[in-house]
This record gives sequence, structure tokens and C-alpha cells, in this order.
Amino acid sequence: MSTNRLAALSALAVLPSLAAACAPPPRRAAPQAAAPVFEPNALFSGHEVVDLTVLLSETLPGHWGSYPAFQRWTYNWFAPGKNAYGTVDIPCDGPFYGQRFVLDEHTGTQTDFPAHFLPPPGSGLPHAGPLGNLTGDKYPLDRMMGPAVVIDVTDRVDRAENGRSAPITVADLQAWERKHGEIKAGEVVLFYSGYSDKYYKPMPEGLRMTHDVIVTKTKPGWPAPEPEVMKYLHAKGVWHLGTDGPSMGPAQGGQPTHVAGLELGMAWEEMLVNLGKLPPRGAFYVALPTKIADQSGSPTRAIAFVPRKSR
Repeated sequence: MSTNRLAALSALAVLPSLAAACAPPPRRAAPQAAAPVFEPNALFSGHEVVDLTVLLSETLPGHWGSYPAFQRWTYNWFAPGKNAYGTVDIPCDGPFYGQRFVLDEHTGTQTDFPAHFLPPPGSGLPHAGPLGNLTGDKYPLDRMMGPAVVIDVTDRVDRAENGRSAPITVADLQAWERKHGEIKAGEVVLFYSGYSDKYYKPMPEGLRMTHDVIVTKTKPGWPAPEPEVMKYLHAKGVWHLGTDGPSMGPAQGGQPTHVAGLELGMAWEEMLVNLGKLPPRGAFYVALPTKIADQSGSPTRAIAFVPRKSR
């Protein structure tokens, strides 16, 4: 056998060991230390702060139906990160960690402002008017907080036909008022169905949240108020609402309910969670959206302060 052929065979024999030696080590999740436990702020020591906001990730159903899902990527890590091919896929331009997001402004726990369904004046479109200029960056923050009124409609979940929502009516509100007292001006009315608690799950189970209702129409939707509910509450001086369904409007067509409230200058949060941790009355609700120019809606951090004695 020639010297050249022997050399070639020897080189081939060592290639696997060379490849193994050069391959990047398997990527392992860094051990996660337990989150620190903090004492309550002295200002709120008599209250429990309840987080009413869903978590966003690529594997959770925070988006609407078949709309583009939430996306994120790490644009900088403390040190360069390599993928399975040994290529740097996470850059490092400094000793810090940062992510970028792509998301619809109506993603996860979100606020709807009047501009969401009302075009601006002069557009020549239906429902156009001055309130079409009321985008989120101009909406009064003091309207987005107040004493919470929690309307329990858990008996309506999964009681509608596939692709439809069970209605929440004025009669339901009046029945609640006979038991808990009249709804007052400045209160924030929250519709508690338990829908998000039940169906906001990782994919593919999370398809049940909106996709199976509005795309394939194979499951019933969330309870939703009728348009007359908006007029009834506004007449009492209510400006702000919330629901733990993915939309304030029903699955079979949300425009009438949206327009009925938004054209009165109302606003609300959708896709809340944990409303069952609030008493019918006694909690204080706060919603703080991001502030972006000309926004029709916004991902929002919603919380409630619940007096410990009321739990």
C-alpha cells in the first residue's frame, strides 16, 4: 500500500475523534436560584397584592386566534452563546442581558382604548368621531383604577354553543346589586368567569383559549356582556371594566359590545387572570399600560390590592 494511501486512511480514522473534540459542549440550562422573598412594602402591609396579569411566552396563547403569536429573542447576553453547530447565535456587546419582542398591542392582558374600534373624525368610516382620537397615550390614567366590583359569572363557562359566548345581561348586574349593593360612579367592574384560569395553558392545550373558539369553532367561547350592559354601567358613572375572557365582546362578533362602550369613552382590560382571588367588593384595582404613540391598545400590568381582613 502506498505511503499516500496510508496517510489518507489514518486521517479518516481520526476524524470522528477530532469532531468530538471540536464539537461545542451541550447547552445546559443554568441552575435557577430560588427567587428572593420580600417583605410587603410598609405602605401596603395591610393588603395582599394580587397579580391579575397573564404570563407571555412563545408557548402560551396570549395572541388572538390565528394572529401572529408573541415572539422574542435575546439580542445580548453576558458572553457569546453558540448553537449546536458552533456558530454564535447570541451576541455579546457588553456585560448585560437584553431581549427584543414582537407582539400585537392586543396581546395577553391588554387594554382596549376607544381608538380600537372608533375611527378618527373625517375618515368617512362608520362610528367615526372625536373619540376615535382617544388613543392609549392620551387616555386618563385615573379612569384605569378604582374600587373593584367583581361580578361572578362562572356559571356561564362552557354553556354556549361552539363558536359562541354566553351573554352577560343587565339583569345579571341588577341581581348582583340586589345582593351586594348598587354599583357606584368610579368603580371598576370586573367580569369573573374563570375562563383564563381554566384555559390559559401551554400549547397545544392552549389552542382552547381562542383558536378552537373563533377559528375552528369547535368549542364554546367565554361569557361576554351584551351592548346594553355598557350603557347601563356608563349611566351609573362607570368608566372602566375588565374581563378574564380574551375579549370583552362575544366570540360570535365582538364589534357591537366594543362600540357600545368605546363610543362612550370607556376602556377595559381583557384576558385578566386570578379574579377569583378578589372579593365581590373591597379590593382596589389598578391597570398600567405601556405608553406608545397612537396606540389602539396595550399590553398591561393589572393588579389589585385586597385587604387581608377581607380574605
